[in-house]
Amino acid sequence: MRYAVIVCPKCNKAKGIDTIKKTTTCPCGREIVFARTKFYFETDSPLELAGAVAEANAQLGDGNVPKIAKKPRKRDAYSSISERVRPIRDPVERMRVIASELTEAKGEFGHEDIKRVLTLTGRDTPEDIIAKLQKANLIYEVSEGRFRSV
Repeated sequence: MRYAVIVCPKCNKAKGIDTIKKTTTCPCGREIVFARTKFYFETDSPLELAGAVAEANAQLGDGNVPKIAKKPRKRDAYSSISERVRPIRDPVERMRVIASELTEAKGEFGHEDIKRVLTLTGRDTPEDIIAKLQKANLIYEVSEGRFRSV
């Protein structure tokens, strides 16, 4: 995580920092060393950081210790698809679910998309799956190398 929210020990105000640096100076004049400071919130987004600083200052104004809920990160489509198909035992049903989920997530998919899902599930090869899906009429080719589920 690149950004974090800290609280100045002198003036008790929240401040957003760039964690690549080792120290910062608070508007009150206190130099704060990050190694000795608790990070109340961490993120990669400067927009999330601004909201978290405002929320922490509001909580500090009420006399509370800042408790900022970390927003859950969106998982990429490939890992969620692989988790969904992992327990499915029937190979045709597993391939159908992969194809329909990829179509829903990306609109159309290719060998590379199927390969990314399969590296997480550890089954078959993309070429085998595409051939079997086409044979079972579960997908059709939109353009060369690009597919959609029926």
